[in-house]
Amino acid sequence: MRILVMMAVLPAAILLFYIWRMDPVEKEPSSLLAKLLICGMLSTIPAVLIEIFGTGYLLDGQEPYNLETLLMDNFGIVAVTEECCKYAFLRHETWRNRSFDYVFDGIVYAVFVGLGFAIAENITYVFSYGPDAAVTRAFTAIPGHAIFAVFMGYFYGRAKLAQVQERHIAQLWNGIWAILAPILCHGAYDTLASLAGVEHIFFLFLLIMVIIAMAITKHVSKRAERISEWY
Repeated sequence: MRILVMMAVLPAAILLFYIWRMDPVEKEPSSLLAKLLICGMLSTIPAVLIEIFGTGYLLDGQEPYNLETLLMDNFGIVAVTEECCKYAFLRHETWRNRSFDYVFDGIVYAVFVGLGFAIAENITYVFSYGPDAAVTRAFTAIPGHAIFAVFMGYFYGRAKLAQVQERHIAQLWNGIWAILAPILCHGAYDTLASLAGVEHIFFLFLLIMVIIAMAITKHVSKRAERISEWY
């Protein structure tokens, strides 16, 4: 059992440490990061409940059987539900937090919530399907949730910067993309992962997303863009 838990948690822990190390100026309070990690785990609860309801309402409780219902399930139910639940916890816990004083903080916060979600989800999969699932998800689902979180956190941080600078249109625009970008990425990921015979396209898509997410992370980290002095 301990080995299974370790296999489920370790990949996410490595990514969390990587993002934490990338924080360019001052590390975020450990108590806040721990809280965000737990919030990410807790966000799986409403996500699962909403997905069950959505599947029952939109798909009559059946598995998707054609491309139309597959897209409806992956984009309209799973991606929307999971990313909105993550965002709700992220926003509630950090938007007015005094530690949120750099744009890069948005990425750190979102990744801790996103990988908290991934850890809880991964534990369920690993205990259900065994070590093989842990190995597969270590190179697919775990990086996937981290990528979705980087996109969310980047726009989330820029939305906060725009609010402090009283650029309301920019705040609205970045706020929309903080939710929309991870939804689109998540929906595409799930759809490609669900289709038979497109494994090469799926892994190419994942590789491109990894490269983009790493480029964004490094760029924002290097700029170390301060939001504002709290007042």
